[in-house]
Amino acid sequence: MINNDTFFLVLSFDLFLIALLKAFYWKFTKQLFLSVYAQRYANQYLREDNVFTERVTFLVTIVMLLNISLFIAKALFGTDLIFLNFLEIFVVIAIFFMIKVIIIRLLGNIFLLKSLAKLGVYFSLLFDRVMGITLFPLVVMLFFSPIVSSFFLLLFSAIIIGGFLAIKIFWLWKIGKDSFGLPKYYLFLYLCTLEILPLVVLTKVAFY
Repeated sequence: MINNDTFFLVLSFDLFLIALLKAFYWKFTKQLFLSVYAQRYANQYLREDNVFTERVTFLVTIVMLLNISLFIAKALFGTDLIFLNFLEIFVVIAIFFMIKVIIIRLLGNIFLLKSLAKLGVYFSLLFDRVMGITLFPLVVMLFFSPIVSSFFLLLFSAIIIGGFLAIKIFWLWKIGKDSFGLPKYYLFLYLCTLEILPLVVLTKVAFY
């Protein structure tokens, strides 16, 4: 059974981090959000590249990991979810994103494209970070909503995640092809391997 007190503390910490972003780093957090809709905001955010943007990136990443892990844990275990399940998923998700960053930076070093690798990491994680914050109210409802069945909440959340994934793939393809001139084959290989495949595997685990 779900220990609501434990997950209440986790969600409270989650909310505290979001409150910090709103209270002290709203300018940069807003730029991060708007980067999803227009590349010029991403350019502004990257040009700043100071201690404040580093803090925003760190805080938003923690929020992303918490909310994605909570959502996946709830989807997989339902009312049988325990805190250890959440911790295991949190570690797996954190390792996955860490490996993704390492692979992108490694490829940048191999092909002497470090600046491109930095942009690749930013745009690759941008949509995940924004989606992670967007999921927060839905995660709260999944754990504490009076609705008897959480099926519709899970379905609605899955639609939002699918929408973010579609926008992410579109923008990564567009930016990679038009702005950086990357070959379509390599873009397709990257998107299939590090963006689409993990979601397919997760869906298979969740339903089978």
